[in-house]
Amino acid sequence: MAVPRAYAGHRLRCVLVVLCALCWASSSVRFVAGQAGQLSVDASPQTARKMPDKMFGIFFEEINHAGAGGLWAELVSNRGFEAGGPNTPSNIDPWFIIGNESSIIVGTDRTSCFERNPVALRMEVLCGSKGTNVCPSGGVGVYNPGYWGMTLKEGRVIR
Repeated sequence: MAVPRAYAGHRLRCVLVVLCALCWASSSVRFVAGQAGQLSVDASPQTARKMPDKMFGIFFEEINHAGAGGLWAELVSNRGFEAGGPNTPSNIDPWFIIGNESSIIVGTDRTSCFERNPVALRMEVLCGSKGTNVCPSGGVGVYNPGYWGMTLKEGRVIR
């Protein structure tokens, strides 16, 4: 037997209220031996309120990257270089420069060839493999740690 949506929503709300009340009580009240308490919650269908059918997803709050890097199959954090918004120059965090900062200039501009993602990363490498200004042995470029790392497996196709 399916539980009506309104009843399930009301029941979830009641459980959350009880949990919040218990957390508050345990953090702000000191218990004395022999002291008793009682908490009553009415989660019956008679007290339930109908939730609108179109009310879902509008209260999504991204906590600890629950959306990006969690529910979505995202590996690269700030892949569009728009962490600070669509303005340029924008914030490129958490991207890091690889190599000596005097060997590379990194910035953002609006020269992307993708209409839906207008901000692009521009890198100017100031060193080479020969001559007086040789690049560091580890190379130069940018690095993205992803969300708590990236799990890359041999043979796995990522699009």
